[in-house]
Amino acid sequence: MAGRFVAGFTISVLLCAGCSANVRDTDLLASNTVMLPPSSAKTVFIQVRNSSDNQAVGLQDLSSRLSAKGYRVVSDPQSAAYVLLTNIVYCNQTKVEMPVDDIVAGGYGSGFNSVMSGLSSLSGLTSMAGPQGAVAGAAASMGIGAISSIGNSVGNLFGGPSGPKFDENINYACVADVQITERAESGMPTPSTASHVPSSAVYQTRLAASVHQTKLDAQEATPLVQQRLSAAVAGHF
Repeated sequence: MAGRFVAGFTISVLLCAGCSANVRDTDLLASNTVMLPPSSAKTVFIQVRNSSDNQAVGLQDLSSRLSAKGYRVVSDPQSAAYVLLTNIVYCNQTKVEMPVDDIVAGGYGSGFNSVMSGLSSLSGLTSMAGPQGAVAGAAASMGIGAISSIGNSVGNLFGGPSGPKFDENINYACVADVQITERAESGMPTPSTASHVPSSAVYQTRLAASVHQTKLDAQEATPLVQQRLSAAVAGHF
């Protein structure tokens, strides 16, 4: 009888611990697939930059991941078979009006204001009969910031459910633009004749690692998204 009580108590503790976990799920998205052709060249130059508002993300384990795959990380890009450039362009809580899917869908090098292009068409709704058109048109003229504040009003006017609250279903994401340049004749001196300059192949993609939390905790999310991004970048080799 005592054994059953202990077993039941242990299971209850484990279940409660699982319920109290802040991290619900993690995810990884890519704008497109990058497939490097097979090669015996195993030297790579790495440059990681961070232009986001979370400077704690630096993909510090990227070199060790590539070394574990048999690549030698070099300090001179001219002697490398591959030049790997990564820039972390966004690392923050995503918003309802711009989910991480939309940020990634823009592709390598794109901005984060793609939603604004769709708002311009909404301004024509002011001519639509009824209060719905007036509210939607006002949102377009005021910009993205106005959408979150009047979103519930729009939902009520149309009779549909309102959007999720900002503090629910929190998604923290880091987005990185990745460029891999494959140098055809790495380490060889470049001839002075332009027609004999070794050719290069360039591959570009946008990656996003996200963490779904019950409450926002950037310090908790940062190492998780960093690991996912490092693994994704190294996975191309």
